[in-house]
Amino acid sequence: MSAAGFEAFVLRGQSAVEREAAAHADDRWWILEPLVVLERGSVISRPLERMPAAQRALRSGDVGALPEAIGARRAALALHVDLAEGDDVHAAILLVVVSAMLRAVRVASVERTALGTPRLGPWSPSDLGEDEIGAALRRLAG
Repeated sequence: MSAAGFEAFVLRGQSAVEREAAAHADDRWWILEPLVVLERGSVISRPLERMPAAQRALRSGDVGALPEAIGARRAALALHVDLAEGDDVHAAILLVVVSAMLRAVRVASVERTALGTPRLGPWSPSDLGEDEIGAALRRLAG
């Protein structure tokens, strides 16, 4: 698997989140429901709630278990989170992308327009550690 192919999948994961955000651009109370993006020949996205195998895999807090559990070559999980950066806490979308050998974590702030509707900020690499991501996954699993 090439790093270039992985990076293209990261961009597809970001695009899936951007499509969801655009579909809810007029909804001032929009919160992204946990979303799984997977590659099985083609790239598709599905709500996590409709993927019991993915839910079971994530209960351990290890997003690396996701591709095998859902029979995908690559997988991404997108979560709407509150991120603390220094004294600032803000809403953001966390995108964790994994394959058998590679992992990427991206984040985009959820900004507000003058009308109070949500708008995604630019994507950037995140320095969230495995422990923090695992804790978020365990909270998600309940």
